[in-house]
Amino acid sequence: MLGSSIKRRCAFVASLLVVAASSCTEVPRGVGPSPLRRLSNGEYLRSLQALFPTVHVPVPALPEDNVVAGFDNQAESQQPTDVRVARYETIASLYATVLTEDAAAVRAITGCDDWSTPQRADACARSFIARVGERVFRRPLDDAEASRWALRFHAWETSVDFEAAVRLTLTALLQAPQFIYRLELEPLAPTGERLARVDDAALATRLSTLLWQSGPDDALREAARQGRLSTAERVRAEASRMLADPRAKAGYWAFHRAWFGLDRARSDEHAARTAEVDPGWTDRTSAAALDESRRFIENTLFETGSFRALFESPRAWVDQETARLYGVPGPTQRGAVVEVTLPSDQRAGILTRIAFLAGHSHRGATSPPIRGNAVFVRLFCELPNSPPPNVDTSPPTQSPDAGAQSNRALFEARTQPAACRGCHRALDGIGFGFERYNAAGIYQSLDRGVPVDSRGELLRSGVDGPFDGAVELSRLLARSSVVASCLVRQWVRFAMGRAPHEVEHSWVESLTRRFSAHGSERELLLDLVSSASFRYRPVGDQP
Repeated sequence: MLGSSIKRRCAFVASLLVVAASSCTEVPRGVGPSPLRRLSNGEYLRSLQALFPTVHVPVPALPEDNVVAGFDNQAESQQPTDVRVARYETIASLYATVLTEDAAAVRAITGCDDWSTPQRADACARSFIARVGERVFRRPLDDAEASRWALRFHAWETSVDFEAAVRLTLTALLQAPQFIYRLELEPLAPTGERLARVDDAALATRLSTLLWQSGPDDALREAARQGRLSTAERVRAEASRMLADPRAKAGYWAFHRAWFGLDRARSDEHAARTAEVDPGWTDRTSAAALDESRRFIENTLFETGSFRALFESPRAWVDQETARLYGVPGPTQRGAVVEVTLPSDQRAGILTRIAFLAGHSHRGATSPPIRGNAVFVRLFCELPNSPPPNVDTSPPTQSPDAGAQSNRALFEARTQPAACRGCHRALDGIGFGFERYNAAGIYQSLDRGVPVDSRGELLRSGVDGPFDGAVELSRLLARSSVVASCLVRQWVRFAMGRAPHEVEHSWVESLTRRFSAHGSERELLLDLVSSASFRYRPVGDQP
């Protein structure tokens, strides 16, 4: 019964995506569309954890979110599927079962001590629906909603009993569109107006989902309830509180994990390395590498907010496995993590970390084009030209009778034809700068017995010119106006669930100018969430 119900609701919600997208042609200048958005897998699971922090149940894996432009939270790719709907129902049932496993648990979740009479049961049910419903839906239920849920509760109570009704109501709440989707049901703007201010409850969800990757906490819900999110200054003040909370680390990590493509380190291709690259590499190694990057990004940005530190800092939080790869002293206890300073002549920021380097390599060798392409696509927001037809894109191999040749020499020979040189001058000009790190991200001064040549050249970067090695490259990129502009556009995409709209050009340019002046991602986020484009939406974007 619940499964078919949620499928009907999700089918209806999916149709709204088309309606929301069709409103793009009538957007007032400066504020882009606000398409209907589903919680991403990460947002959904963290929301459950925040709602019920004491509940720990093994849940089935959700289907992977579709990725658009590197991000898994984009509205255009969030259509529901039968498998996803079924998983939501299973997970909701698992949580509801634990939360009502005995009388003490029912008392805890309902907040009632006695439901022994019809009057007490009715009062308890209504109180439970209002209190838990507000937390699950991230806004208070209106009178009509509360009445409908009370009718459903009493029907289940009549069919089974009170405890079962609590469990079934929880199961239904946790798979309702009001939880799964970010519905914004604010009033229409005055007649003739084409903009509406996002109401406080919906704005609280926008804030918490962006900054914490989760639902609003009690303080944020109370601020929304009291109308304290009605001005840019109040939104900025509330966001400042949220960014000072350790939960903000989740938002920083979710964005930068996607922006730098760090999940590539956990793909099937990177589950192993050849013995020549690293005989000790296992699946646990790639997991440890990703975890090390997570700690670096979270701590660096939470403590300072500094964009440059993200590219320049040698700080690292390592376990035994990542310490081995970095060649630094690590913890003596398995599973422990310690903070270290990596050699400053070898490592500077995220681009010289194992997860990025290994994730943009092959199993048995580095690939300057892949690493250079990663910088162009992710940091310059620029798509390179496609290779010519029928070109050999396999990794070049050394001829047995050619003598010792470095990986760089092999790629230089491969890309000598005129049809290749145009693109590869820019791609490999960056990629060669990473040649001091092998396919496992281990620092090396020799490659196949040949001294490593890590000289490169930056083009179309705003800081064009020669450089030597990824440390120097990282410091240049930290000062690049092109990278700064790309970062701002990607934060806008991540925050809004879509690419920046053409009417938002002046907004994005304003954010970029301010960011270029202060260099703080924390300040960038405060500017973003307090802007009109974040706090308003065109009328009719959502029902």
